[in-house]
Amino acid sequence: MTEEQKRAQEDNASRRFKAALTSQPGILAIYYVESSNGDRATISVWESKQAMEQGGIKANAAPLRPGQRGEDIPSPSRVEVWEVLDQFVAPAAVRA
Repeated sequence: MTEEQKRAQEDNASRRFKAALTSQPGILAIYYVESSNGDRATISVWESKQAMEQGGIKANAAPLRPGQRGEDIPSPSRVEVWEVLDQFVAPAAVRA
């Protein structure tokens, strides 16, 4: 991903997509991560696969903000769905 694509991705996330995604029913957590080599990934945790599918459709339908162009925003190279088999969340990490 080029630096220009990274900037477009960051702008889209901060001005449009994060708010659109976090307003969806069933979203529990979102992690936006970057490796030391610059690869990026987004990990989202949902109550159910159905909530993920419906929430993703609605969030992606959010209109672009002024100055944004869809062709400038990179799409994911792949999407994977994983089932949670077990979990641990430290009590200090849980917010009321």
